[in-house]
Amino acid sequence: MLTWLAQDVISSTKDWKVAFWHHPPYTKGSHDSDVEIELIEMREHALPILEDAGVDIVLGGHSHSYERSYLIDGHYGNSDSFSNQMKKDGGSGRESELELYEKGHLASHTGTVYIVAGTSALAEEVSLHPAMYASLSIPGSLVLDIHGKRLDATFIDSQGDIKDYFSIKKLTANNS
Repeated sequence: MLTWLAQDVISSTKDWKVAFWHHPPYTKGSHDSDVEIELIEMREHALPILEDAGVDIVLGGHSHSYERSYLIDGHYGNSDSFSNQMKKDGGSGRESELELYEKGHLASHTGTVYIVAGTSALAEEVSLHPAMYASLSIPGSLVLDIHGKRLDATFIDSQGDIKDYFSIKKLTANNS
């Protein structure tokens, strides 16, 4: 499976690369990515492949929480091994705060945002994983809007209120 993943993700020339599966590589919600083997294995084995291929976003579920990382790269260990040097951008990713994430087009190791979106039906307590910008214990849904070289992500609670959002802009040779 990892051989297929490497071949598939490297061969893509699409503007946006989004990966998703059930077990998130980082979570401190109703599950703990430091102790559950499926989560550890995804982090240790799949993430180096995805980051090498320039994947932009990785979506997971499993934990009944909403968690969103900074734009990060190179963290494959337990939460206590995360360092600020692994943040490609330690800001909010919010254009309104002048912190929009920017990445090179199809560039390797320019950062990935990891999202746990497991609260559409149930929200349980969540602690803050050090890789995460946001951690919420409220029911809601994640919306991704992609327009050319811009991706906007919004987490909306069950009342329709925006509780988290960020944007990524792809840089090309003309605007880097």
